[in-house]
Amino acid sequence: MSDNTIQQVYVQVTQKMQDCQRQLAQIEAQISANQRETRLASLTKREIEGLDASVPLYKSMGKMFVQESKADLLKEIAQTTADAATIIGALEQKQKFVKRNLEEATGHLRDLVQSAQPKKA
Repeated sequence: MSDNTIQQVYVQVTQKMQDCQRQLAQIEAQISANQRETRLASLTKREIEGLDASVPLYKSMGKMFVQESKADLLKEIAQTTADAATIIGALEQKQKFVKRNLEEATGHLRDLVQSAQPKKA
């Protein structure tokens, strides 16, 4: 291959690697945020379950608080936890796919560098 072709392929492969690394960072941040949300929901659920049914409970809505029943809050927390778990599962699948793409790009770059080096006799 000519030097110009090698350079173009090198630029494409390194750009793909950078895109994959950027995607991985975004996915990891999203997974972390959803895990944090799950931990917060489980902590809230544990605290609510320890309360008596006669205790008034409030939910934040913007700048105000709305009184909710214990059952409704627990149902909402369970839904939040389930949604976060679903999202985390999908993100982990996407993370595997992007990691595989990154490994392929790294392999292509390694092959390109090896093919560009002059052969020793």
